[in-house]
Amino acid sequence: MDSDSQQHGRILIFVVAYGAEQLIASTLDRIPRELFDSPRVYFLVIDDASSDKTATVAGNWVNQHGYRNVTVLRNPANQGYGGNQKLGYRLALEWGFDFVILLHGDGQYAPELLPEFIRAWDQTDNDVILGSRMQSLASARKGGMPFYKLIGNRILTKIQNRLAGSNLSEWHTGYRGYSARLLRTVPFEINTGDFHFDTEILLQAIYVGAKFTEFPIPTHYGGEVCHVNGLDYARNVIIETFRFRMHRSGMLCSLKYRDLEPINYRSKTGMAYTSHSMALAEVKRLHPHTILDIGCGPGFVARECEKLGAKVTGLDFRAPLPEMMSEFQKLDLESNTLPVDPFDYDCVLMLDVIEHLGEPEHFLLAMRNNSRAMRDNTRLILTTPNVTFFLVRLNLLLGRFNYAQRGILDITHKRLFTKTSLRTALRDCGYVIEKMRAVPPPGQVVGGTLGKILGKIFPVLARIWPRMFGFQWLVVCHPRPGIHHLLAAAERNVPGPFSIEMNNSSAKPAEHVA
Repeated sequence: MDSDSQQHGRILIFVVAYGAEQLIASTLDRIPRELFDSPRVYFLVIDDASSDKTATVAGNWVNQHGYRNVTVLRNPANQGYGGNQKLGYRLALEWGFDFVILLHGDGQYAPELLPEFIRAWDQTDNDVILGSRMQSLASARKGGMPFYKLIGNRILTKIQNRLAGSNLSEWHTGYRGYSARLLRTVPFEINTGDFHFDTEILLQAIYVGAKFTEFPIPTHYGGEVCHVNGLDYARNVIIETFRFRMHRSGMLCSLKYRDLEPINYRSKTGMAYTSHSMALAEVKRLHPHTILDIGCGPGFVARECEKLGAKVTGLDFRAPLPEMMSEFQKLDLESNTLPVDPFDYDCVLMLDVIEHLGEPEHFLLAMRNNSRAMRDNTRLILTTPNVTFFLVRLNLLLGRFNYAQRGILDITHKRLFTKTSLRTALRDCGYVIEKMRAVPPPGQVVGGTLGKILGKIFPVLARIWPRMFGFQWLVVCHPRPGIHHLLAAAERNVPGPFSIEMNNSSAKPAEHVA
C-alpha cells in the first residue's frame, strides 16, 4: 500500500462463500500477507450454509496461520448472494468499520488486488470503488470470459447507463467496495437476496449522488461454479433499473429509493404549460396588489408575483428561500387556523395544496366562514392533480396502483379529485367557479427529444379531452359571502336582546348591553 496516501479509517474485507470447499483456502493464500498484519484491516468470511465444508476449511486455514484479525461464520440457512451481503454490511456498521471490500471466496476476483482497492479509497474517499473487467475487452477474453457473457455484460451495462444516467464501464463486477457512509445512508437491507442485489445497491448509490471510482482488474474464469441463471439475472437487472428510472420520474414509488434524496424543488414558473406558469398567467390577468400564497414552498411563484408588483405573504410549515416574498409566517395547515384573513387579500394562491390535506373541504369552508374582510374582487387560484389522467386509468386497467415519489400519486397525497368531484367540493364549500382549465402533463419528465415532442402534443390533447389528458386542474373562483358577512348585512326588522357581534372561533351571539 502507498504510504503517502491519506488513510481514512478501518477496513473490513468481507469474503462471501458458497460451495467453495476446494477453492477457499487457495483464495485466502493469495491475499497479501501485509493485510493480515495491518491494524486497520479485518477479515470476515461468511459461508452461506454450503452443503460442503467451506466454513470448516476456512476456519482450519485461519487456525493454521495463527491470524488474529479473521472471523469465519456459517449461516444456519441459505440467505442467497444478496442476503449474505446484507449480513456482512450490517456487521461492518455495527463493528464500526469505515469501508467494506467484497471478495468472492472462489478466487474469481484476484485477492492480490486488495491493496489497490484500499489505495483507491485512501486517495479518493469515494463511496463506491469498483474493479472493472470491461475497461479492456481484450483482457476479459484473455481471462477466459465466455464471448456470450462479454456481449451480455456490455449490452446490460449500456442499457443500465442509459436508464440510470450513469457512465460506468461495468455494472456487474463482483469486486467492489462501499463506504460505511453510503451503507448508513441507503436501505440496503430491503434489497433483494438474489444476485441483482449488486445492481440495486449501485442504483441506490447513484440516487443519493455517491461518488464512484473504477479501476481495471484482470478477468479470471477457472474451476469455480457459476450459480447465476443468466436470463433470470438479465431480466431482473433490467426490470429493477427501469423501476429506478420510473421512481426518479415520479411514475412509481419504491421503498428502496424513497426519501433518500433531500427535497429539491425546481422552479416551474418558466416552463410552458405547468400549473405554476399557468397560475402566474392568471395573476398577470388579475393584477392583484396583495397576494396570500398558502403552501408557498420555496417561494418561486411568490418571487415572480413580487416581480409583477404584488406584495406576497407566504404560509407554509417550512421557511422559503431567502428574499422570495415580502412576508412569511410558519404554519401547519393541518393543525392550525390561518393567522391572517385570506380574503383580506386581492388574490389567494393554493397551488398543489388541497391534495395534501386530510379534510380539504373543511379547510375551504373555514376560510370563508372565518373571514371578516371578504372583498368583492378577491380571487382564489387553486391547482390540484387530476386522478382520471390516462396513465392512472391505464395502470388501474392493468391491475396496478403504484404510489410515487411525486406526481399525481405522490405518496404524501391524502385526497385526490376528478373534475366533477373538485367542482362539487368547491360548490358545496361556497365558491363560484369562474374558470377551470386542464394543465397538460409535463413533457420534461421524459426528457430528450421524446420529451420535447410530448411537450407539444400533450397541451393539444389536454384541450381536446381534458378529463383524460389533463395532468392537473387549475381553477379560478371567488367565495360567496360567509357567515359574518351575511349576518352583518342582514336587515333587522324586529329589535332583539342580542347584538350580532361574532368572533372567529364562535358563532354564539353576545348579550346586548343597553
